[in-house]
Amino acid sequence: MVYRQLPGQADSRDREPERVQPVPEHYKGVNFPYRGIELHGVEVPEDAHYDTREFQYEEQEPTEYMSPEPEPEPVLVKVVRETARERLDWRVIRFNVNERAQQIAGRHETRKTLRIRNHDETNAIYIGNDAGLQSYTGYLIPAGAELYPFCSTEDVWAVCESGATAEISILFEFAVEL
Repeated sequence: MVYRQLPGQADSRDREPERVQPVPEHYKGVNFPYRGIELHGVEVPEDAHYDTREFQYEEQEPTEYMSPEPEPEPVLVKVVRETARERLDWRVIRFNVNERAQQIAGRHETRKTLRIRNHDETNAIYIGNDAGLQSYTGYLIPAGAELYPFCSTEDVWAVCESGATAEISILFEFAVEL
């Protein structure tokens, strides 16, 4: 198949392109300095004379700047997260964990550590961070084992295998501000 170009689709190589004469930009009406030609709802007074040319600045003397003020010596600061008067306290609680998830430690902002001991010799427990905890989604604490240190300020939930019950004890240390 041979492609044939239809007449009028191609220009001759010898033909010069038509040149367009540049037209300087000008505005019909008044060109307000720094605002343009928009009137913004205010008519131009008939006796007003605006210079629509670009602003031409006269030569000015160089500006003399004041020397900067000396900066004061920095004061050393030690940031301490604990209060000046704080003591550590602790509590022990015991639970029987079964197949339904239960909260064994609530959120405590000043809790330092948490120690969880599984006293059951045959059944493992699983811990997690919410009520949707299942034995297959939790962290395993084997039978007779202890998890320490567990450092978290958030609540802790526990669950046991289906049909099983395990006794656990929890020791938690926390700060008391005086």
